[in-house]
Amino acid sequence: MSLRLRPCCPSKPACIGSAVLVFAALLMAPQFGARAAAAELSPAEVYSQQVKPVLQQHCLKCHGEQKQAADFRLDTLGVDFQAGDAEGWTDVLDRLNLGEMPPPKEKQPSAAQRKLLVDWITGELQQAAAAKRSTGGRVVMRRLTRYEYNNTLRDLLGVDLDYAKDLPPEPPSTEGFLNNGSTLEVSPLQIEYYLAAARRGLSEAIVTGAPPEPIQFRIEKTDTGKIGNGNKGQERADPEYLIGVDPYPRHGAFVLRIKAGAIREEGDPYPRMRVALGFQPGIIHLPRRVVGEVDVTATREEPAVYEFRGRIEDFPQPGPIPFGNAPFQGMVFVIDFFEADGSDAEPFGEQPPKIDLKNVPKPERKKLPSPRLNANYRLAVESAEFQYPADPQWPPASHTRILTPRADDLDDRGYARQVVAAFMERAWRRPVSPEEIEQQLTLFDQVRPRMASFEEALRETLASVLISPNFLYLVEQRTDDDQRELLTDYELASRLSYFLWSTMPDEALLAVAQSGVLHDPAVLEGQVQRMLAAPQANQLAKHFTSQWLNLSALDRVAVNPEFHPEFKDALKPFMQAETQHFFEAVLQQNLSAKNLIDADFAMLNYPLAQHYGVTGPKGLAFEKVALSADDRRGGLLTQGSFLLGGSNGESSHPIKRAVWILDHLLDSPPAPPPPDVPELDPASEDLAGLTLKKQLEIHRKKESCNSCHQGIDPWGIPLESYSAVGLWREDAPDVPVDQASVLPDGSHINGVAELKKYLLQNRREQFARAVVKRLLAYSLGRSLELSDNDAVQQLTTEFLANDMRLQELLVALVQSETFRTR
Repeated sequence: MSLRLRPCCPSKPACIGSAVLVFAALLMAPQFGARAAAAELSPAEVYSQQVKPVLQQHCLKCHGEQKQAADFRLDTLGVDFQAGDAEGWTDVLDRLNLGEMPPPKEKQPSAAQRKLLVDWITGELQQAAAAKRSTGGRVVMRRLTRYEYNNTLRDLLGVDLDYAKDLPPEPPSTEGFLNNGSTLEVSPLQIEYYLAAARRGLSEAIVTGAPPEPIQFRIEKTDTGKIGNGNKGQERADPEYLIGVDPYPRHGAFVLRIKAGAIREEGDPYPRMRVALGFQPGIIHLPRRVVGEVDVTATREEPAVYEFRGRIEDFPQPGPIPFGNAPFQGMVFVIDFFEADGSDAEPFGEQPPKIDLKNVPKPERKKLPSPRLNANYRLAVESAEFQYPADPQWPPASHTRILTPRADDLDDRGYARQVVAAFMERAWRRPVSPEEIEQQLTLFDQVRPRMASFEEALRETLASVLISPNFLYLVEQRTDDDQRELLTDYELASRLSYFLWSTMPDEALLAVAQSGVLHDPAVLEGQVQRMLAAPQANQLAKHFTSQWLNLSALDRVAVNPEFHPEFKDALKPFMQAETQHFFEAVLQQNLSAKNLIDADFAMLNYPLAQHYGVTGPKGLAFEKVALSADDRRGGLLTQGSFLLGGSNGESSHPIKRAVWILDHLLDSPPAPPPPDVPELDPASEDLAGLTLKKQLEIHRKKESCNSCHQGIDPWGIPLESYSAVGLWREDAPDVPVDQASVLPDGSHINGVAELKKYLLQNRREQFARAVVKRLLAYSLGRSLELSDNDAVQQLTTEFLANDMRLQELLVALVQSETFRTR
């Protein structure tokens, strides 16, 4: 198969509007240097003094007063791109990029003239698009994202369900963020999904009737002999341990506790145990779903208890009519043992005698237990305990948290007022008025006669609270259309909580908001430090990092096993988690963001360390691993999430990697390619046998491609020593690796180590500004605009002065006027 690289050049306005940042960022981008140099001129002056002379020399002969080829006239085309002239200029830009204007037989503009036209048109189009999107620096009212909605309902109701499973995915903003208010819409169908999710959660949180019949048992021996030998249907099963559950519940939370240990030499990696739950509808297959997987760190001499929790309705269950020949009439836990690298556990030590199948009649052979059920392994299960419901308390804590104690003299409506008012304040994250409470009670009055119980009527009333915009949106009321206003303390608490935690404020934060002192800088700093120390802070590392760095790109790359036979797709989520854990470590340890470019440590687990050839971790858990120069790791540019995402699954892709660096680390994204640009095919006669660097050099000889690629390609070449799957290499397929490059400013770079050094020394401020801008945009839930420049510059200056420490940046960001106002 051939490597096909898609060049990147300016595109049509629809693509430009969806791929570039606001105009303020363009002024700092190298490819728009001509426009920045003319910043002191008005748009009309730039056109008349610089652009128009080029058009007169090369274009008006065919598209002027005397002649209008293709019915297109340039001399009357206005320069007000916001007033409707953009479409005509877009056609001009497309013709320039495709090399169709001027026609080949006519005198061609010089490279400098062509670049002047392309840069001017592109810049004006982007300025017009930014102006159209502008909110005047205000945060638009935005709804909760899927993950924010799920987290909020979980924390509000105290029941952990997948509330967002039916909701549509969010489209990313131009910066890649999912929480941008301009992209978050709500359809009538989506409201129905919200209502269904609210009812489902409330039916679990508020209970009626008697407690469920408990099911609890303990076993000390696998259910051998109850699963056919060589069960290889749609869901192949060849486990090391089986636990039958009969009778079994149909609904609710359960917990399975397994006491296990392993024989392991000092320094050996940990074996793994995976637990799945399903049922066996006959002897053909065993449909099941994984409950969890753990490293077994305990020894056989001192085994430990490992807990697995789930909800029984989330797993495959038998139908109402049992199969007569099913080995298990109920449900079954399937427990598999694995080596640390993910391969099946190997038998260890003395084994039971093998059964000679020659002495077993053929009809009976299928009834024999799987050999793996009888074998001995390093890992062993001593006992297992099943418990349902997981929390024996009745009513559960979720119920008593919503239905608070009731005074003896309160009637149903009075008690409903008490419950609804308290729930509304927590759900809407602010005090509620008597009129708002009465509106919900009116609904309670309407549904109560039709419901069998008070609790059912209350569920329906509270469900309406959860489909209100006051719950689904981060509502920030404005009283003045022109002036920036301070957020209320409650609004500030919500903005802070959804920034750092991706969920509703906790009781401590709401208490500070109620006291009216949250705007105080010292109080804000204290809250930021408290919240960063909480477990919920991992949401910032997870979601901000994933969206800023486009970690989902890994899911769009199919690794070709012909080129990388040892690569396992199971590594992809580990690569994504590596970057998330790495950012979290830099943040939680208050390290300098310079570590994101180059670091002397990595966050790895055993499978990923094995892939990279690094020693240290022993299990699935991510650990901080010290690196040496020989490891050739350290920083984002050597992580699999970036390297594999910047490939085509066969070979490295220097253009993708270069665009990623320019966009995500330097906030200087090149424009996307026009749709008709031909792909670069290394298998063609003029490129076959050449290094990728040489192929790109030939490609850049084309005028229409050179204007962009001369500023893109050099950034990706220094990373050629890393393969498509992120492994260090000395040679690419058929050709030696050439990682020497000359960057657009003339700097000579040879390899990733020199590239990282260059970024830290020569692009330090640009990188710092990129981090500030992305964090600020994520925190506000909107794209940044020209009016944000002063705030960005101030935050960047402080960030650099504080050695680019992320915790200090977060404190300064939430203390800024931009964050605290609407």
